[in-house]
Amino acid sequence: MCAKSAFDLAGIMCGQFGIPFWKFFFATLIGKAIIKTHIQTVFIISVCNNQLLDWLENELIWVLSFVPGLAPVLPNLIAKIHTIKAKYLKPQASSSTQVNTWDFSFASVWNTLVWLMLMNFFVKIVNATAQRYLKKKQDRELAALTNNS
Repeated sequence: MCAKSAFDLAGIMCGQFGIPFWKFFFATLIGKAIIKTHIQTVFIISVCNNQLLDWLENELIWVLSFVPGLAPVLPNLIAKIHTIKAKYLKPQASSSTQVNTWDFSFASVWNTLVWLMLMNFFVKIVNATAQRYLKKKQDRELAALTNNS
């Protein structure tokens, strides 16, 4: 949801600051259809390809072996990476007795912030619509009063 809400938030801000629709639309089209999709495709292919992941891991180990002071820590780091990899590659058992805990992560904070901004935007739209309606109503009443006198 973060990426989608970031584009939604960008659209809201462009509307708020009066950027023309077609300028925003073409920038969004280039960003989402050309740049974002290719980055996501390369990322998904990379994550799902075990041979590529093993090659990247070996290259990372080779590069980190040249960092001074990291050589003694490197075997423990590799073991932790393998443990995490094994944890995420094993099948997940579905349990019906899961305890729901509140997830206080960057994503939850970001989503809360985006929802608050969207709610604020909604309130501003309703307020602006109500003010526009009242102005038209007052203009009609004023026109009726000036016509009567």
